[in-house]
Amino acid sequence: MSDNTGHRGRMTASYLKRGRDAYEDYQLLEMVLFYVIDRKDVKPIAKALLKDFGSLEKVFSASPDQLIQTKGVGPKTAALIKLFDDVSHRLIENRVENYTVIKSCDDAVKCFKEMYMLEKENERLAVMCLDNSNGIINCRFVAEGTVNAMEISIRKIIELVLSFNSSAVVIAHNHPHGKAQPSMEDINFTLNLRNMLNSLSINLVDHVIIGENEVISMRSSLDYINYFEKDNK
Repeated sequence: MSDNTGHRGRMTASYLKRGRDAYEDYQLLEMVLFYVIDRKDVKPIAKALLKDFGSLEKVFSASPDQLIQTKGVGPKTAALIKLFDDVSHRLIENRVENYTVIKSCDDAVKCFKEMYMLEKENERLAVMCLDNSNGIINCRFVAEGTVNAMEISIRKIIELVLSFNSSAVVIAHNHPHGKAQPSMEDINFTLNLRNMLNSLSINLVDHVIIGENEVISMRSSLDYINYFEKDNK
């Protein structure tokens, strides 16, 4: 018990001095477990979680029911891990709320980069609803999965846009393990959504794609800017 207490104290003191970059993923997870599992070496549990889920991101995005399948993880441990994830997402949501007006494509890109900071594993679609002064009415995730499997998402987008009486829309989705370059499915989805919104006199302003290491605003690209011209069919 004393050796374990000493180990935890040394790790905590070292972390406060050196910061997260000095530690591997299992060590950061181990320190989280310090606060919910007493009088026990939690390093094997941290390593088991990473082995079971494949990455630190997947550990924290897992459901409590999934987490407790790992040996040594009980409801309290699962709740703490999920709490870390929920707090992280809430902080990002609060930061996104600081964006009130979209004056340029760059503003939309910055806002969506904030939203997608923790989306390292799953592909998700987000919608930003704007008023006639480009003020943000609402910005949220609406679907998960690749865009070629998202036909239902167009209906969701239309319903959301109409519910907020939006004048314009910006959409975004991510390629967590790839480049930001739009695929043919991305292009077709953009054009189909644009046409449906145009029929309602609502403008699709941009489609932002967030890759693993880059971000593309389709409207800012010479290859795709004509897709967003109001009179372009």
